[in-house]
Amino acid sequence: MQKNSKTCLGCGAVLQNIDIEKEGYVKSLDQPFCMHCFKLMHYGKGDIHFHPDKLPTFKKDALIVLVSSVLYLDTILTSEVKRLAEDYHVVHLINQIDLLPDSTHRNYLLGKIQKQFNRFRVAYDEIILMSALNKFDIENLKNYLLDSKYKEVYFIGLQNSGKTTIFKALTGNKEALALKKAALTQTILSGELEGIKIYDTPGLYQEGYLHEFFPYEVYKDLLPSNQFKPKNGKLEKGDAILIDGLAAVSILKGSTTSVFYGSESIKLHPTKAEKVADLLQNKQVVNVNFDEYKSSEFALKEDVKYQITFADFGFMILTGPVTIKIDTHPNLHITVIEASIRWLMK
Repeated sequence: MQKNSKTCLGCGAVLQNIDIEKEGYVKSLDQPFCMHCFKLMHYGKGDIHFHPDKLPTFKKDALIVLVSSVLYLDTILTSEVKRLAEDYHVVHLINQIDLLPDSTHRNYLLGKIQKQFNRFRVAYDEIILMSALNKFDIENLKNYLLDSKYKEVYFIGLQNSGKTTIFKALTGNKEALALKKAALTQTILSGELEGIKIYDTPGLYQEGYLHEFFPYEVYKDLLPSNQFKPKNGKLEKGDAILIDGLAAVSILKGSTTSVFYGSESIKLHPTKAEKVADLLQNKQVVNVNFDEYKSSEFALKEDVKYQITFADFGFMILTGPVTIKIDTHPNLHITVIEASIRWLMK
């Protein structure tokens, strides 16, 4: 048996043929992809990858590009990564703008993000809104980096935020895998953009996202990949909406208009509050569900629009005054904050 310094072209893990349970395992060191990546590419099967729990070491004169999906903005407000700008030059790149409806006002969105960053003391050099799948946005990002003074650029961010897709577009890398798989990138990948060294770092771990509850084959289809089609609804006292079996929102007091943004594979089921507990366990009604649920109540203030973010699979906009109950897994990551996205009510 032997071990070497060759790395997997897909995830960057050091290849080894010693322990099948550890990252980078291959039957032969001549293989370019580890067994985990091979299964992902050919069979759509995702074994568990290593989850880093701390940031890599950065050079002081480098630029840090913190990539966040537009779905994960709530995590930036409370995560320790918001303090990076105290020691480094940091650009916040808000990815997956293409998920938002055409009716979204981008300047308004940028203003709301800036307001929230200031409120939560998130320091930054600049905020960039873009889609990693938009060639025009990629060209603008290339020009931005080429016009900057930095010779080394690190892309960091939560898992599934789109770092590797951006890295590949900037450097021309063809082998690195860019799938909706948590903890896919295992070690730092490097490439070049006209003399600028570009680094793609392993995704930072976020508790309470879908990869903690379901296998890759299940959660990959629950994550949004196409432009949202807003699902509107009028909710009165006693009404409820099942967000498949992942969560339920019930109205305890007042009435409101709701708009849900999420994957088309997640089905909404209008119902009554008293039926929620039974329906969440009914496989004829929901496609996926948890083994346990917990209820939490929230009182939403009058004339304020709120955004309820459900982990990494979607969010709902509600307007107060209304008191709601949310039923979901006790460990699922959920935030309720003032809405940062303007939409058009139908």
